[in-house]
Formats: sequence, structure tokens, C-alpha cells
Amino acid sequence: MDDLINKAAGAAGLAGGALMFSPLGFPFLFHGVSGALVGGATLYAANAVMGKIVEENRRESGPSDEKAASEPYSNEGTQAE
Repeated sequence: MDDLINKAAGAAGLAGGALMFSPLGFPFLFHGVSGALVGGATLYAANAVMGKIVEENRRESGPSDEKAASEPYSNEGTQAE
């Protein structure tokens, strides 16, 4: 049980250190409110960019999915047993 706790503490320490020294974690940790504003703006911008990418991917794959959904199902290619 102690070994499990030590491994969990080590993993938490590594994850915390990675977050603290990452470009997103650094402003939150060391700059207080201004860091939170900068970090929040960064997250907002990243969300906007990812939203555009996802929307574009859906738009590219959308018509074929809509066409398949609008066509009635036919079992012409199946054999009756």
C-alpha cells in the first residue's frame, strides 16, 4: 500500500511540475490575477481555433453523412435465406 501511495505522489509531483512550468501553468501560478487573465485569454483563443477546425471537418464530412441518412434503406444486395 505504501508503494502505491509513493507512486501516486510521484506521479502527482511530475504532473504538477509539468503544469507549473508549462506556458499555460506559469502565468496562473506566478502572476496572480493578471496571469489568470492572460491564461484565460489563451484558453479562449485556443478554444476558438479548435472550434473552427472541428466545424470545418464536420462541414467537409457532413454532406455524405446527410445524404446517407436521407436515403431510404434498401436491402437489394441482401439474399433471403
